[in-house]
Amino acid sequence: MTAPPTGADARRAASAGPGSLPAPPGPAGRIPAAPPRLLIVSHCFPPSEMVGGRRPAALARIAVRSGWDVRVLTATPSDRNVAGIGIPEWQVVRAAPLFHWPQLGAGSRPVRDGDGTPRARPAPLRPALLRPALLRPALLRPAGLRSAATRSAKFLGREALMFPDGESTWIVPAVTGFLRAQRSWRPDVIFATGPPFSGFVVAAALARKLGAPWVADYRDLWTVGNEYRVPSRVALRRRADHWLERRLLRSVARCVTISAPIAQTLRATFRVDTEVVMNGIDRRAEPAVSSPGAAGTCWPAGATGPQSLRLAHTGLLYPGKRSPGPLLDAIALLGDEARRVHFVQAGPDNGVAVDAAGRSAVPEAVTVLGHVPAERSWRIQAEADVLVLLMWNDPRDAGTVPGKFFDYLHARRPILMIGHRDGVVAELIRARGAGVVLSDPAEIAEQLRRWLAVKDRDGRIPALPAAVQQGLFREDQMARYLELLRDTGARHRARPA
Repeated sequence: MTAPPTGADARRAASAGPGSLPAPPGPAGRIPAAPPRLLIVSHCFPPSEMVGGRRPAALARIAVRSGWDVRVLTATPSDRNVAGIGIPEWQVVRAAPLFHWPQLGAGSRPVRDGDGTPRARPAPLRPALLRPALLRPALLRPAGLRSAATRSAKFLGREALMFPDGESTWIVPAVTGFLRAQRSWRPDVIFATGPPFSGFVVAAALARKLGAPWVADYRDLWTVGNEYRVPSRVALRRRADHWLERRLLRSVARCVTISAPIAQTLRATFRVDTEVVMNGIDRRAEPAVSSPGAAGTCWPAGATGPQSLRLAHTGLLYPGKRSPGPLLDAIALLGDEARRVHFVQAGPDNGVAVDAAGRSAVPEAVTVLGHVPAERSWRIQAEADVLVLLMWNDPRDAGTVPGKFFDYLHARRPILMIGHRDGVVAELIRARGAGVVLSDPAEIAEQLRRWLAVKDRDGRIPALPAAVQQGLFREDQMARYLELLRDTGARHRARPA
């Protein structure tokens, strides 16, 4: 086995890359073709556990395994205490942003962690000087005017300087850092994933400088997506973002996204060639599942009996869109049996679960854990009787495919999806017999009664069959992605000079 490059050899390899070295002669003296070269631009990448890093990490890992010459450009720093990421570290360029924007929030309101400890949460930033609230007497005092001016300056600064997003200070270091680190290496194709969409700016700049095609990978929509139109964005900023997205996509070779509805939106809005490559199930070691009530388990004492029904949701909640309110209303409809049902929310704590529990008739049925490490999140999924997938009950959410959906399939626990009945995830759940899709509290309550009856009869909710995972593993999807990237590079090379 050839030892990895060291010292000066390593520095030369890092800048030149295997693709620039002469290949050894093949059979009959023929020189085999050089491996295709792929540059992956992703702000988030392992060792980060953020979900946005999983797709590019899987692509890098499977591309290396398939014989591609891969480089990665990321803002995520390395961590020697984390196990290997599936690609040699010398092939990863880690460019730090110039600086991080401060949290431009003002004020706070208390929320509670899973252990009941009060914790401050930033209130939404409001442009005070831009609203009629300026006429209130308190704001006409000097201190009120200074406070309003500070808040408005922060608001306008964010709108003007965080362009196209809060990771804008990474753009220049990423471009210059990669060109300096990989001086003579040239990709056949560049892959850039968003959000954040600053990565698209980086990819477009490198594609222009290196003469390579680039592919825009949309894990979510940008200026025409459900999550974009928030009250704090002024009309001028929306127009600027939309102009930038259109300009960037004029230079793109093709777009790829995670679902057919999102692909159709991109085609119709920007007239770009768009393909669909879903996310997938990441193979990993099965978590050690504790018996209910064991030390370290997430389930409280009231949910440890064999007749208790344990429900879990992992991931972020959104006010007005992804809320456990309908589920808690359904639990309340169970009457005396409500005490047998317990719901655990594990994910970044933005107060949505706490507020919903406080408004419900069954607050004692809810445990809010806040953020947990990935390993514990997987363990929670494996220990649950039923996994809850909360989505927006609106047709505009039809193309959304949360990454946690594939984690749930890996856990092979029945899924209770609460949201719109028609959509990519809803159809996958029904077609594969992976659970139920409901939105009405009365219907949800009836389904909870069925699961309680199964626990009374069998003492457990059976696992889903392995067939629900067939064709949905990450390598199944990334093999298709590599074909698209290879075709994109070949098309670019075949263009007339």
